[in-house]
Amino acid sequence: MKDFVLTLDRPRRLKFGFRAIRLIREKFGDREISDLMKMRVDEMPIIAWAGLIHEDPDLTVEKVEALVDEKIGKDYTVMDIVGILIEAIGDQIGTGKKTPETKSKKQGSPPSGSESPTENLKS
Repeated sequence: MKDFVLTLDRPRRLKFGFRAIRLIREKFGDREISDLMKMRVDEMPIIAWAGLIHEDPDLTVEKVEALVDEKIGKDYTVMDIVGILIEAIGDQIGTGKKTPETKSKKQGSPPSGSESPTENLKS
């Protein structure tokens, strides 16, 4: 599994586990997981906040908006951010594409011996 990093005030790693999904449901109500893949652009700061709060419990939606807005037009476009979020959610909840190097242990593939690649998604 890849790390998804937004470089804002500092590199911040997105994590969409059970807590993030619960926080998203608290904000948007009972949605199917597949609906997260179809988020509206104006919902992006809430999704980003839910994925970033694991590193910084004091983070707020407003702070995420401000951090992202500082980078829009410099390092990212709005659609870059949306794409990163969709890819991270899909990868981490298991609905994204599998990478070619992902093989089942049942197929007898030897361990790669390397760490998961870190993907710094700064444009």
